[in-house]
Amino acid sequence: MTGQQANRPTGRPELLLAFLLVLIPFNAFAQDVDHGGHTVHDRAINFRVVFDQFEAQLVHGKPGSRWDSRSWIGGDRHRLLFRTEGEAVDGVLDVAEAQVLYSRAFTPWWEVVAGVRFDARPQPSHTWLAIGVQGLAPQTIDVQATAYVGQSGHLAARIEVEHDMHVTQRLVFQPLVELSLSGKDDPDRGIGAGLSTGEVGFRVRYEFKRELAPYAGVVWHRKLFGTGDAARAAGKDAGGWHLVGGLRWWI
Repeated sequence: MTGQQANRPTGRPELLLAFLLVLIPFNAFAQDVDHGGHTVHDRAINFRVVFDQFEAQLVHGKPGSRWDSRSWIGGDRHRLLFRTEGEAVDGVLDVAEAQVLYSRAFTPWWEVVAGVRFDARPQPSHTWLAIGVQGLAPQTIDVQATAYVGQSGHLAARIEVEHDMHVTQRLVFQPLVELSLSGKDDPDRGIGAGLSTGEVGFRVRYEFKRELAPYAGVVWHRKLFGTGDAARAAGKDAGGWHLVGGLRWWI
């Protein structure tokens, strides 16, 4: 059996997603709201499409690009989330993933999420079950922490932390930290066990409108430990400092 066959998904992502959606109650989007001691059902459905990052990058003198989108549809308590992110360097797509998650708020500021993640890059493709939390920590720090279970019990995790600091009403300074971990070596995809990638940096944006804000920043993104060793052994760049500039927008 080849390494690619060993990492081939055992089931189609569509079947995993269908199984997840069957578990969502039929009245998931009916919101129970208390008005003076009387509970009513708010069935209003809202949505938002958000691109936190839609940018060009300069990576060691080579042109790159990146996107990071977090969108949702639903009510205040129950939502369907869509996350997608990816990056390319010198015209070559290096990372591309999409997630479909069901979200349920358990406090005014925190939600539990569960669903499916599909990695198209790096190859071979990989499908995961996902479960985690997201919300606002004290000082309005935005946190996403998600654990993943892949085929053959492969475990992984990711935590993202960012914070919007308003310098003025329109100028926003946003520091961020992102860490990814893998429970075991995945040599076919060039991923080592343990802490696999890390990112730290900041972006500064100017909000002409809240829905539209150009930005620029500096980000340190690097493949670490075994993942970095695998990249260098394959003649690839393990990462470093990136200059970034782009547009944050939502509808």
